[in-house]
Amino acid sequence: MEGNDSFEMEYINEQSSENHFMINVRPVKDKFKIKDREVVKEYMLLNGKDATFISISGANLLVFERDNLQYRFSVDKRISDKITPEMLVGIANSIDYTTEIKD
Repeated sequence: MEGNDSFEMEYINEQSSENHFMINVRPVKDKFKIKDREVVKEYMLLNGKDATFISISGANLLVFERDNLQYRFSVDKRISDKITPEMLVGIANSIDYTTEIKD
């Protein structure tokens, strides 16, 4: 990835628009800035890295880094009783890939 490259995927449930889930992936050098006052809780992922759960206007986010990429999962606060921080951590823990540099 170069420059302001990023990947963003958004899911909106067709029966209920508040069921809104977004994934954003970008290089760490262009990462989303987290303000201390927004931090709700820190979690330890299975790979030993930290994930930060934050609350901002209208959304709850889980933010973590892996292999020079920052991942940001976002869910609408209206479904916070259905999509818990622990569920987002489970999704983060399911990301499993290896990076190889080939000559």
